[in-house]
Amino acid sequence: MSRRLRVSLPRPMLAALLVPAFALAACAPAHDEGFEEEPPAAGVADADTGAGSAIETEAAAGEPSAEGAIGTTPCDTEAVQAMIGQAGTDALFDKARQDAGARTHRVIRPGDAVTMDFREDRLNIDLDAEGRITGFRCG
Repeated sequence: MSRRLRVSLPRPMLAALLVPAFALAACAPAHDEGFEEEPPAAGVADADTGAGSAIETEAAAGEPSAEGAIGTTPCDTEAVQAMIGQAGTDALFDKARQDAGARTHRVIRPGDAVTMDFREDRLNIDLDAEGRITGFRCG
């Protein structure tokens, strides 16, 4: 017969060992819980890169956009390129929005926090530290 050596641990030490073990065990998924990543939905924009945006998807697929023409958007930055370098004013921002055919605009100054949402009918107006227009982007 083999003899077992029994070592008893003091209760505080036993508790110090068991509490973290139980906490970690609670974090582990159950055996029947499987994680399966779903593929991204077709035509959904990637929030980080903008890849697969509605404009790119429609233009690539040859589907009509919101304006009805293939590959067109309701915002056109080509129409406002002459305003680059001018001092930004509310009146100039409104004129740029109208000329670009956008429904809304937002002014982005250096250091401004901006959301990554893509809106094809919005004109983004970039300003430098002196308040001069440095560029236009749709989205």
